[in-house]
Amino acid sequence: MRDAIVAERYAKALFLVTQKRGETAAALHDLKGIDQVLAPGTRAGNFFASPEVRLADKRATLRSTFDGRALRTVVVFVDLLLRKKRLRELPGIAVQFATLVERAEGIERAHVVSAVPLTPKELERLKAELERTTGKTLRVTTDVDPGLLGGVMVRIGDRVMDRTVRMLLTRLGQTLRHTPIS
Repeated sequence: MRDAIVAERYAKALFLVTQKRGETAAALHDLKGIDQVLAPGTRAGNFFASPEVRLADKRATLRSTFDGRALRTVVVFVDLLLRKKRLRELPGIAVQFATLVERAEGIERAHVVSAVPLTPKELERLKAELERTTGKTLRVTTDVDPGLLGGVMVRIGDRVMDRTVRMLLTRLGQTLRHTPIS
């Protein structure tokens, strides 16, 4: 929980700076790229995580690697994370930053869980209906959970629309339990 709060604060700070400069979309692209390069397990990720490498060497490597290839704002931001020993928070920060950029562009995320994989046509129809219902532009991700038996469950922000067979059967069971028999 604490890591999520830290990631959110750093992402918001970067968002405010890049928004003022009109470079949020480019910053998102560069931040995602740097996050991939510095991912744990990669050569670069291992180098930057190593306690045996001096901070000055890490900073020099960061600048020489990314200056001219990424926005200066993003490079300075990643350098700040490095100095504050928060580089391990970069993946969470990138996710939070992407969410802020999407919100600013009027895009909201929707997560759809279904019992079987949806065809592209089904997914497009569902997305169109959800956008019509919510009045928002949606970016949809999907998962499959065979335990749902059928139907879909959709999460948009903090709203959940559960139209799964499992939920319908649960509601039917509750109704039958509370219905008096004469």
